[in-house]
Amino acid sequence: MESMNRRQASLYLPDQFQIESLRFRHNPTQARLIPAHVTLCREDEVADWDAFRARLESLCPFEITLGFGVPVRDNDFVFLPVGAGHDDFHEFRCAILTKEARKQTPHVTIIHPRNGTCTDQIFADISATISSFQYTFRDVMLIEQEDDGVWNLISRVGNSNEPEPGVQDDEPRSG
Repeated sequence: MESMNRRQASLYLPDQFQIESLRFRHNPTQARLIPAHVTLCREDEVADWDAFRARLESLCPFEITLGFGVPVRDNDFVFLPVGAGHDDFHEFRCAILTKEARKQTPHVTIIHPRNGTCTDQIFADISATISSFQYTFRDVMLIEQEDDGVWNLISRVGNSNEPEPGVQDDEPRSG
């Protein structure tokens, strides 16, 4: 049987420990597959990933600030909707995609219905833990998944001084 590879460009939230803690507690399967993120572009929107990366690099340094609202539940799907920054998000997508960028509703998934369930008690726990917040993204992660496996980082494009996700960095940074 042939394996299926999927790619996407994502905006990771590397220092949102409350979110990751909730994801590991209530949807550990999804949390192990991919860190908390906002999907920027999916594989069906990008024909040439090298050209896509070059367009991203040409926009550096960049910043995308999104305001996230309180958790929303749709049966077993729990997510943090973006309340502010939709226009900037869409403009950024238009700048990096060669074809017309479809409108996308940015969000962060807490529980994915494919491999998680949400009860009233779980949703109450999530709602009591997370309040609205704003986050500025300065990096795009180009990631790949083989079959239903873990999403692996191919490359990171951006301008933050954060270490690569999952990479230990003991060097002091100036800044």
